[in-house]
Amino acid sequence: MAYVTLKDIAEQTGVSINTVSRALKDKPDIGADTKRRIRETAEALGYVPNATASSLRSRSTKTIGVVVTHLDNAFYARILQGISDAISDSGYTILVLSSNEDLGTEGRIIRTLYANRVAGLIIVPARDLESDIDYDTLKVPHITIVRKGSLNTSHFFITDSRMSGRLAAEKITGEGRRHPGYIGYTLPVSCNTYRLDGFREELSNRGLHLPDDRVLLCDSTADASYETARSLLASRRKVDSLFVYNDHMAFGVLRALHEAGVRVPDDISVMGHDDITEARFHIPSLSSIRVPKYQLGFESASCLMDILEGKQSISRRVIYNPESVIRET
Repeated sequence: MAYVTLKDIAEQTGVSINTVSRALKDKPDIGADTKRRIRETAEALGYVPNATASSLRSRSTKTIGVVVTHLDNAFYARILQGISDAISDSGYTILVLSSNEDLGTEGRIIRTLYANRVAGLIIVPARDLESDIDYDTLKVPHITIVRKGSLNTSHFFITDSRMSGRLAAEKITGEGRRHPGYIGYTLPVSCNTYRLDGFREELSNRGLHLPDDRVLLCDSTADASYETARSLLASRRKVDSLFVYNDHMAFGVLRALHEAGVRVPDDISVMGHDDITEARFHIPSLSSIRVPKYQLGFESASCLMDILEGKQSISRRVIYNPESVIRET
C-alpha cells in the first residue's frame, strides 16, 4: 500500500503541489475555500504528513531514543509505559534499543541515534561502575535512569538502592532470621553493589554478619539464579533467608527451593526486588522491594520534554525511595 502524497492531493483538487503544501500549513496567501477543499480531500485520502521530510528540513527528528539494558526484563515494561504516556500527546515517538549490558553496544547505539538526529535520549547506563561514557558531554538533551552513570552530574532519575538493601535486611531480621544470604548480579552495576552494601550495613546494625560464602553472584536471569541456588543448597551452608537482586532471579531461586523440598518461608524466606507484576501472581506470591517504575519513566520523560521545549534548565536529580511489599515468601 502506497502512502498518500501531496502530488496525489494536487491531482485530486486540480491545484499545484506547492498550493497543497501551503494550504495544509495554513499559509495566509491561500484562500479559505481552497484550503477547505484541499483539507477535505487530504482527509478523505488518508494523508499523513511526512515526518522524515520534515526532519530533514529541521535537522532533527520528533523521536526520543531510549536505551535499556535488557528488553526481555519485565522491570522495564512499566518504565517504558510511563515514558510512552508522558510523550503521547507531544507528537514525539520513542525508539527503544537494548545494550545487553555491553558498553561497546551502548556506545554504538548512542552514536547511531545521534547520527539519526534524535531529539533526546533516555539511557539506562550499562555496567555503570566501570563505564567511562561521559554523559555530560553528549550533544543532545539526555537523561539517565535506573542508574546514574559514573560520569554524569546532570539529569538522572534513580532509586535509592542502599535503602532497598536496608529494607530487605529489616524485614528478614524482623522475622527472627539469623542466617541471611544474598544472590546478586555478577556484573559491575551500582544497583547490585549498593543493594548489597545496604543489606550488609543494616544486618550489621542488627548484630548479624553476612559472610562472603553466603554472597553468590550470577547472571541476572532465572536460569542462572536457579543453578546458583541449587549450588548453595548442595553446599550445606546454613541459610534461613535470601535477598535476591531482582524478581526474575527470585523466581529461579524459588523453583530450586521447591525441587529440593525446602519449605518457603518456613525453612528459607525469599525477598526479591523490583515488584514486577508477576511477583504478585507467582505461587507462592513473592515478597519484594517495590520501586516506582511507572513514575520513574513518566517523570523522566516529562523532564526531557520540558528540556526540549525550553522549560527546564537546571539539573534534575531525582532519587526515589523504595518500599517493601510482604507476601507469601
